[in-house]
Amino acid sequence: MSSGVGYNDQTGAETAVEAGQETTPTTSSSGAAFGLFSTDFKKNEDLKEMLESNKESLKLEAMKRVVGLISKGKNASELFPAVVKNVASKNIELKKLVYVYLVRYAEEQQDLALLSISTFQRALKDPNQFIRASALRVLSSIRVPIIVPIMMLAIKEAATDLSPYVRKTSAHAIQKLYRYRTNPWRTLLSAPTSAHSSAFSL
Repeated sequence: MSSGVGYNDQTGAETAVEAGQETTPTTSSSGAAFGLFSTDFKKNEDLKEMLESNKESLKLEAMKRVVGLISKGKNASELFPAVVKNVASKNIELKKLVYVYLVRYAEEQQDLALLSISTFQRALKDPNQFIRASALRVLSSIRVPIIVPIMMLAIKEAATDLSPYVRKTSAHAIQKLYRYRTNPWRTLLSAPTSAHSSAFSL
């Protein structure tokens, strides 16, 4: 598949640009910048193709590269539509990487981020305690004010979860919710004391 060939990391891209400058010393800085932009554009197109593939292995490899780009300070926001399609993946490793991406870009892509909310709501009911906790962690990290009521309900339910791990996550989620300083926050504080004590019964 063409998307698996010709992919270069940040170092490779910089080396290619430098090589081009050496062979064409009269090239302007704007030309070099355009060359780097073209390289990044090609990378994103390759990654998009991999993310939309039917093969889980390609999707996983693409997400590893995307997260790698983010860690290097690269802007990968234009891949959001392709990434968010994989939020319901059954592959746990892939799902975790998608969650990392969503936390980073959800505020910038609010309309698309909202499309993934129903998936997180389903994950909150998953038999696996780690899936439930991860879903709550990501949901409470998405900085989209319109979902605060959903976050509040999820935190309340998680506070009485049978799993100590999920209850611990709900306690941390309450701290994140505080940043909104909204009526839902005050509503959560006014909830029965038993719910709060459950969250801290670790």
